[in-house]
Amino acid sequence: MTLTVRLDPELERELDAACKRRRTTKSAVVTGLIEEFVAREPEATSYQVAARLGVVGTDRSGPRDKAANAKKYLRRALRAKHRR
Repeated sequence: MTLTVRLDPELERELDAACKRRRTTKSAVVTGLIEEFVAREPEATSYQVAARLGVVGTDRSGPRDKAANAKKYLRRALRAKHRR
């Protein structure tokens, strides 16, 4: 896969210098950083994603029909989140 990253000129010079000192490539550095990032990022279950969006939760103050109308509430939460 090809990935394009835009860096400001100063950061690019610093990256080039660091890669030369360590005798590695920019691709190896970026790949290593992405691997570390992905390893630290926990996988979320669909329930956790829905809880973050406010569709499900432990509070009992919300609508009682969440299970029956889950799609409606998920759409509403997504629209609210991405509303401009």
